[in-house]
Amino acid sequence: MSSTSLTAPKGSPSTALAPRAAFPRVRVCIDCRTLLGPKETCDGGPKHRVTSIETPTGRNALRTEVWGPPSVRRRAKQLAKAGGTSLGAGTIFEGCSGCGDCGGVALEGEFIVVVAVIALIAAAGALLYWIIAKIVEAIRAYQNRPRPNGGLTKPPSLGRRAGPSGVVLGQTNMLAPATGKECVAWALDLRNERFLGTDLMLHDAETSGFEVKLDDGTLLRVPGGRIRLEGPKKRVDRSDARPLEEFVQTISPEDDPEDEGLDAFPYDTVDEVVVRPGDRVRVFGALEREVDPDAPGGYRASNAILVPKGVPAFRVERDKGPS
Repeated sequence: MSSTSLTAPKGSPSTALAPRAAFPRVRVCIDCRTLLGPKETCDGGPKHRVTSIETPTGRNALRTEVWGPPSVRRRAKQLAKAGGTSLGAGTIFEGCSGCGDCGGVALEGEFIVVVAVIALIAAAGALLYWIIAKIVEAIRAYQNRPRPNGGLTKPPSLGRRAGPSGVVLGQTNMLAPATGKECVAWALDLRNERFLGTDLMLHDAETSGFEVKLDDGTLLRVPGGRIRLEGPKKRVDRSDARPLEEFVQTISPEDDPEDEGLDAFPYDTVDEVVVRPGDRVRVFGALEREVDPDAPGGYRASNAILVPKGVPAFRVERDKGPS
């Protein structure tokens, strides 16, 4: 499945930025909601359940975790739409039928005034009754609305195997999807506010590739693709992260008209971490040494570089501040 490119508006300094690295997001962990590439297992281990988001069957399995089985989703939408039992007020406007034939009675002016006052009071009462009925209906609809369920667990941490630290090098050639900041890597969590239960609906992270000058002078080269990333988070409301909308829609198409409005990744807010040149980061996980093909020398030469073994994992320990 292709990923949507995020570029800056025309005329801005960031127009020349390349599209995102776009590793194919074809799988998702149902338990921690981490997006994964082809044939990848979740970083949380074999107990984390992974399903495809390329097939209707896989997407339905995810929606069942988020909204419940189809029968429950259908019933919740019906209740929310109906708003409970409607309260009618039509009987208040029924004509008078218990006072006999009034056609031959001469109505005095005072009697007409009294009737008019009674009619106004009845109309006001009917209007108040209708307003209360609508309020009750709205409350019932709110109480019966479908409520999404977040992941059962948090995305796995970077672990205890902390490695060396250093400073990020390179040029910014991608945009963070929520904040639009120029960066070399980003991570985001989509969250849906809940009174009870977990609120994490999706976790995603990637890099276009960068280098880290470690404190001992060694160069660490990080390839483009999926990444594991922690650090200071910026919270953004959904209404302020419009470029993210298209991306989320591309990975969660609707398969059943009855699921309209029941997104696979519903969210209200976004927590985003970005990595930019000059940021100080801590490396986690295993590293291996390889020869830098762009420099002369052999395997044991000082120009050999380090590369992450498996999915790169970093924690931003200090960023360089707003750009």
